[in-house]
Amino acid sequence: MSFRGIVMADMNVLIEVRGGDPLSLSAVEAVAFSAGPAERVRRAEALLADLPGLGVDVLDDIGPIPLASGPDDPVFLQSPGLFGMTFEGRLADTPGSERTFVVSAQVKPGALARLEERDDIIVWPNSPITLLGDGGAVGDGYFGLFDLAGSGGGTDCRPFRPGVSVDAIRQLLGVEALWRDGYRGQNVIVAVLDEGVNGAYPVVGGFEKDNQKLWGIAPIHSHGSMCAADILVAAPAARLYDYPFLGQPRSGGALAMFQAVLERRRRDGTPHLTNNSYGYVAVPDRATQPRHEIWDINHPLHRKIREVVAEGVACFFAAGNCGSECPSSVCHSSGTGRGRSIHASNSLSEVVTVAAVNSRHERIGYSSQGPGMFDPAKPDIAGYSHFFGNFGPGRPAGLAQPFDNGTSAATPVVCGVAAALASVSPGISPQEMKAVLMESAIDIGEPGPDHLTGSGVVNAAAAYQLLKRRRVPTA
Repeated sequence: MSFRGIVMADMNVLIEVRGGDPLSLSAVEAVAFSAGPAERVRRAEALLADLPGLGVDVLDDIGPIPLASGPDDPVFLQSPGLFGMTFEGRLADTPGSERTFVVSAQVKPGALARLEERDDIIVWPNSPITLLGDGGAVGDGYFGLFDLAGSGGGTDCRPFRPGVSVDAIRQLLGVEALWRDGYRGQNVIVAVLDEGVNGAYPVVGGFEKDNQKLWGIAPIHSHGSMCAADILVAAPAARLYDYPFLGQPRSGGALAMFQAVLERRRRDGTPHLTNNSYGYVAVPDRATQPRHEIWDINHPLHRKIREVVAEGVACFFAAGNCGSECPSSVCHSSGTGRGRSIHASNSLSEVVTVAAVNSRHERIGYSSQGPGMFDPAKPDIAGYSHFFGNFGPGRPAGLAQPFDNGTSAATPVVCGVAAALASVSPGISPQEMKAVLMESAIDIGEPGPDHLTGSGVVNAAAAYQLLKRRRVPTA
């Protein structure tokens, strides 16, 4: 990476170990969270046994996390679509492919240069992340039927237009078409990776550590509770897993939660989808931080997300709230506007990246603009924001905020539509889900895909019709 020239206190980092302790992948997975903190530290220290005296203090927050392949393996290089994999459950176990492990640590600044010189480890950033609340062909004949908001486009900026009811959003989505046929997201589980979800919502599992249940215990006004409410707009019968970040939200916490998702998926086939309404709000200098999550597509977090998608889990990410017209107050100018505001995991080809519009199909001015920094063709689709879901008059969290907002709210709306569609076709793959959502979206603004709202605004009714026409196989 290089940290040279930067004066700082002890740094939180992720250390990727090549080779080292010849533990099997399953053995490391088993100890990651099921064991106590002392065992996690012992296992991590075993992986770093030949780094004495280098100012490295192992932390017990995430445990050793395995990665399916090394950072230089071509399987993880960016490609137009999903990377080389078998889609029968997991990444191809290529003979001779490098297995590596990631541990969380604090490193003294003076030790970084010495660590960088070693060939058997890589030091990656463990950067803070921000929760993103704001302060077929047209001739197929079914798209226009549900375009109740019109499709003229435009921009909504401060002071924003008033919020609308959940019922108004459901009507715009056309969810009645699915509900009438009995598809409300039943038998579908969505993992919410966030700051935590309140148990008032249908949380049936999630992250546990040291035999302690950490799911369903967040306050009702939490960001994760808002995301939970917004998933249920289109999929009221869906159930939720709660994966709260560990302490201050960082990429290492997200990495740990995705590992927990992967372990659960391999154990029993759930969850089916993940919602990710977080990201970065500034772009660091590439010369001094070339391995920052924004710049390096082979950061362990991005590679782990691609493993999760390879297991058949569709991942939905917020585009961000750093659009040029009225960016969130937390956005830095370095990460605002076209070509700078959709980055890191939120810009991976494999994920569905969601912009925000209001109920009038006006793009909300803080919605981040493409092209994406990894995949230029971002965002993929737009979802509705600024409605009374978790927040608002008579809603569970009351008037703590005027209404559900940000691309944080738009993303779970789209994820909820996907959950309803997954109850139609349980065997649908992430690629098929993404294609169905994008091809059935309501195009707004200039004709065709664009860097403001992607393929257009999500439309549950049109997606349902397209899904039936394609006869996507069930599991």
